[in-house]
This record gives sequence, structure tokens and C-alpha cells, in this order.
Amino acid sequence: MKRLVCIVSLVLLLSVVSLHCQTTNGSIQGTVADPSGAMIGGATVTGRNMDTGLTVTTVTTDAGIYSLANLPPGRYTVTIQGPNLKKYIREGVTVQTDATVALDVQMQLGAVSENVTVTADATQLQTETSDVGSTVQTSLIQNLPLEVAGTARNPVQFIELVPGFVGQMSNNAGDNASDDFKVDGGQEGGTDILVDGVSISLVSPNTQMNKGVSTEGVLEFKVLQSNFSPEYGESGDGIVSLTMKSGTNEWHGSVYDYLFNRTLNANSWTNNTQGLPRSVNTQNDFGATFGGPIRIPHLYNGHDKTFFFFDYEGYRFRTGGTSPISVPPAAFQAGNFAALCTAGFTAGICNDPTHQLYDPTTHVAIPGDVLTNDSNFTPSTVMTKVFGLLPPTTSSLTNNVINTTINSTTANLFDVKIDHNISDKQRISGGFDYDNTNTGGNSNLGPIFGEAVPQKTRYVRFSDNYIFKPSVVNQFLVGFSRRFRGEISDSVGGD
Repeated sequence: MKRLVCIVSLVLLLSVVSLHCQTTNGSIQGTVADPSGAMIGGATVTGRNMDTGLTVTTVTTDAGIYSLANLPPGRYTVTIQGPNLKKYIREGVTVQTDATVALDVQMQLGAVSENVTVTADATQLQTETSDVGSTVQTSLIQNLPLEVAGTARNPVQFIELVPGFVGQMSNNAGDNASDDFKVDGGQEGGTDILVDGVSISLVSPNTQMNKGVSTEGVLEFKVLQSNFSPEYGESGDGIVSLTMKSGTNEWHGSVYDYLFNRTLNANSWTNNTQGLPRSVNTQNDFGATFGGPIRIPHLYNGHDKTFFFFDYEGYRFRTGGTSPISVPPAAFQAGNFAALCTAGFTAGICNDPTHQLYDPTTHVAIPGDVLTNDSNFTPSTVMTKVFGLLPPTTSSLTNNVINTTINSTTANLFDVKIDHNISDKQRISGGFDYDNTNTGGNSNLGPIFGEAVPQKTRYVRFSDNYIFKPSVVNQFLVGFSRRFRGEISDSVGGD
């Protein structure tokens, strides 16, 4: 199933008060005043990303208002300069996903060579927009546990932390049908999921959304709950916005492995009563991340210019179980259903009418409940072959076979993102997300008792941001999402 998601936004900022496009970027805005409180026009305001060196510069209007728009999430240093005023430096200003940071500054008289340095974050109160939302920050994404129960972790599950969430969000990439939830009283299935501003929702029928992004590649998670801007009109509920990690000027990497096995697990009650050993139960979630500047020795140095980030996540799951199931006994397979008539027969007719078989075409009772006694009966070629695959049973009509199963999931995910600062006015970014998840199971009873569910997910996106002048910003964003999911039985080649 394919879906082309193409979002092209041309945002004309007719004043320095920023408007929002469907993106993960944020902004810093406020006013600049002199010691008497009078607004300063023509002051130079510069925002520099502390990790990537991205620099954006603007000037205040005659009313002393400025806006540093379209900033990728991260930590920034804000510098303000004006004639006969000390240089103001504010370090550690955090810009979150799709958020506006308010920073009003009162300058001090003095030489430009003198600095006033403040090391503190700015207010995150959303006084500039009407959006109501919740942000799950990087530290929580890294430290809070997510469910690991049969499939790789699902970062969208963080939505359960948001006030107003009702329902459940599973981590099962192979079964989206269990994702029945609402946000702030909205409709089920009305929540849109964005990855770096591109929707990955509704690539499947019903109310399903796509999955396949590794939790280790997510920088920030935000849910817009109400009063969001018109560009989000596609959603009838909340908006989940995932911001993927980017590389920085420093090399960063990590390796992890979460292992769960049966070595220290207690045996189940069913196995104990039947004298069976502990069932297989192994889960292993492992991977690595790495990011930094792109450097080609003697050819290119991407410091402050070009960055990459890559993460890989692998998941292996094997679990087994033992339980009785019901299989047609040999007599039923031969067409003899006399065992169903526990009340006995009189002249070939069952004394209990509810267990008497009839010819569906003539409506005449079949003597002895034996199909071969019906002249219209013709054995099914297909069912004869199926019966040949069934195991032998006990004398019971139900729960007559012990089924020992091994269920498995094999998932491989990776995400890659490249950012390039062409100039202080233009930057481009591209990302690709890959997921192959195969779930299924085998049984000791034969191939027709197993199944396989292969799933493949691909996302690709590209953005181009250009600042014509402080009041005119253009963002181009395009994305493509593709998903394949199959449901096949082992008997037709899924083993």
C-alpha cells in the first residue's frame, strides 16, 4: 500500500510575529529595550545552535520586536548587539519541537566590547500561540521504559503520558488493530502521526497508523492536543510529532542490549501439572547509534556545515507454549459423526434431533450420521488433503491433541538523517527510515497450524528551508511512506 505525502508550505511572514507551518521547527522571539524601557530598533539579534553551529541573524523593528524563526529543536546562544550598548549573550536557550520561546531583553549602557552573559534557559510559556500540547523531552525518552512484549519498542507509545489520553497504544507493529485511543475526547483513529513534519498515518486500512521508527532515533516527542494551527486540518483529534535526532559537531554514539530469557523464570502451572520443562521465552532488543559531522579526509570538513545521524535496532523474540486443542478425530475425517449422537439411534435416526445430520439438498435425514450413507455425498478433494496433514488424536472429541508452539519475531530497523547548512539563510535535511518485521509461529502438529506475518515499512522525506529576510521564510517539505503487510499460512510457503 502506498501513500504519497507531499506538503509544500510557503509561509509569508508579513510581520516579525512568526506563523507556524507543519514542521518540527520552533522559534525564539521577543523584544529588546534600553535601560529606560524604551524599545530599540535596528539591534542585531543572532541565534547560534550550540551543537551544530547553525546561525540565524535578524534585526529588531522600530518597535523593538525580533523573531528568530524556523529553528530546529536544540540549544541556542542568543546574542544581541546595539550602538552604545553592552553586548548581551544568553546561553542555553532550549527550543523544543514546534514551540515558541519568549525572550525579552533589557540592554545595559556601555561599550560594545563589554559583555553581559546570562547562562539560563528562557521561558517556555506559549504566550505567542494558542496551541495546547505536551512535550516528552529527550531525557524522558532515554530513561523511561517502554513495553517490550513480542515486538520492538514503539516510540508513539509515549502518547500514554499525555493528559487527555484514553484507550491503549500497543507496541505491536504486526497488529495495529489494538491501537484504539482518543485524545481530549476526539474520535478514535483521528490522531495524525508526524515524523519530522511528514505524516505516516493512514497508510493502512481502518484506523491504523504506520510504525517502524526506532525509539533510539527520536529526539523529542510532542502531542498537540487542541487549538492547533490550520495546517493541521487533516487531523480530527490530536497531532503526534516525532522529531528525529540529528548529528552535531561532536561525535556521539551508543550501544545497548536488553535481554530477557527463561533462565531465571519460573515454570508455568500448566507445564508443572503435565511434567513439562519451562517453555522457550527469549526477548532481545539490541542496537547502536552514531552521529557527528561528515568528514572526508583531505576533501571535505563538515564542521558547522554537514551532519549525519544513524541508528540501528534489532529485535529477536522466541516464546513457546503448550496447550490442548481440538482436532477432528479419524472417524469425523472419514465422515462418521455417530459419536455426536449420545442419545442413541432408532432405525438409523438419532433420538436427539439436535444431533441428527440432514442432506442439505433433499433435507432427508442421513442414516447413522454417516455421510457415506447419503447418496449425494461426494468427498472433498481439498479436505481430504487437509485431513492428511492432521495429527492423530486421543479418544476424546475435544481437547484431544497437545499443541506445542514456538512463536517468533525478527525485526530490523534503521534510521538515517543528514542535515546540511548551505548558508546562514538556507539549510536542507533528508531522512530515511527502514523496518522489516516478521512475526509468526510453528507447531509440532504440522505446518497448517503455523502462520507468518511479514511487514515492511519505508519512510523518506526531504526539507528545504530558506530565509529570504527576517519577515519572509519559505519551507519546502516532501515525504513518501510505503508499507507492505502479509498474512500467510505455513502451508502455503510461510514457514
